[in-house]
Amino acid sequence: MKKFFRVEDLDSGGSKSEELGKVGLRSGRQLMRRSNMIAKQVIGIESAISLGFVSQLWVDTTSWVVLVVEARPSLLSGEIERFYLEEVCQVGDVILVEDESVMETGLQMIGLETLVGYNVITESRRSIGKVRGYTFNINSGSLELLELDSFGISVIPSSLVSTYALFVEDVIEVMSDTVVVHEEAASRLQRLTKGFWDTPNVETYNDEFDEFPDYEKRPARSDSIRSNRKSLRNKRSPSRRRPPEDELDLPMDYL
Repeated sequence: MKKFFRVEDLDSGGSKSEELGKVGLRSGRQLMRRSNMIAKQVIGIESAISLGFVSQLWVDTTSWVVLVVEARPSLLSGEIERFYLEEVCQVGDVILVEDESVMETGLQMIGLETLVGYNVITESRRSIGKVRGYTFNINSGSLELLELDSFGISVIPSSLVSTYALFVEDVIEVMSDTVVVHEEAASRLQRLTKGFWDTPNVETYNDEFDEFPDYEKRPARSDSIRSNRKSLRNKRSPSRRRPPEDELDLPMDYL
């Protein structure tokens, strides 16, 4: 039997960061912010047992896909367990997976990055901020935007620090704790929120985030992502396949 999930309505009012969700809905993507996954409880549907709390997400920066979810028995301590994002059945107040068998040991973490806290610099080594989070397609895992601020600490409220959105297509490479972007990327940043602390060296940006004039003009990445995900899945042990994307309609909750 197929499972169908209702998409939660977004408030008509709200901050510009919430407008990001509306852009995703208009473009047919089900977008989720990293901050809305972290610290949520993971529950097995069949057993109704808690499998822990999400403590980290891991990104394959070759294909720019969120691949692995990390969970701990408590938010501060405990043995780390991991499972693939594709095992997620529903995201709401909690994260639902089929059962505890989705947890896997010995996952290959080579080439995966957490991104949060990484410095963002241009080709000329000009700093334009630090990564505090990102937005991704909950169905495919595909990253859409990086969220930047001055500190790279996601727990600092966006009302206190100005935050900006950077398109993933502006990224050249990811090195040790550093994201290198095109020189022109600073002028293409989209401001999400305006706080007391602004990000140094961001001299040009577009305040009209909700319009996103370049959003639909970006090159499609679905084919390359699909091939990369297929290659990655071939390296893992067999498991239940997730329903096709067109059968998933996962709820989103934005801060």
